[in-house]
Amino acid sequence: MREAVVSLDLEFNQPSGRIIQIGAVLGRVSTGEVISLFETKVNPGEPLSDMIAALTGIDADELDAAPDIFTAGRNLAIWLRQWDSVRQLNPLTWGGGDTQVLRTELGVNDERWLFGRRWIDVKTLYGAWRTAQGKEGAGALAKSMERLGMTFVGRPHNALHDSLNTFTTFRALLAEFRESGFIHGAVRPSAT
Repeated sequence: MREAVVSLDLEFNQPSGRIIQIGAVLGRVSTGEVISLFETKVNPGEPLSDMIAALTGIDADELDAAPDIFTAGRNLAIWLRQWDSVRQLNPLTWGGGDTQVLRTELGVNDERWLFGRRWIDVKTLYGAWRTAQGKEGAGALAKSMERLGMTFVGRPHNALHDSLNTFTTFRALLAEFRESGFIHGAVRPSAT
């Protein structure tokens, strides 16, 4: 399972930015096999924004019945720890900062943190790939997948669906990098 990676996504209430949903996927990079899925709504302890309800498809009743952030965080840790042979602690994310926001809301210090201090920002990798082609950079996940010849599966702004599609996009980008020779040292700097 050394090649397994976690893809993580969060959805947030507005304007507070409090977490309302956590989604994660554990997948095997070489094959694309999804090993396990994790999803939980999170009760933010405040009213759900109408705009966010429409965007995410989450309703206030779901959040009222959901665990608080500390219980949700414990459940995420339990899910992840069952895969103790996973070596890659730094999760895939679409954009940066989800792990930092989660850590801050949980009040967890670095020594006890599940995901280390870094993440692999697939949106930045995608933007670099597009820039190398002389094309427009990164955008929304669904549009970026379309440019890679893929279709977004599920509903955008659903943390589980976003984490699954981020994993799929990461794998597609690795294939593009291999094909273009950027992986395995096939591309060398030109002498100028």
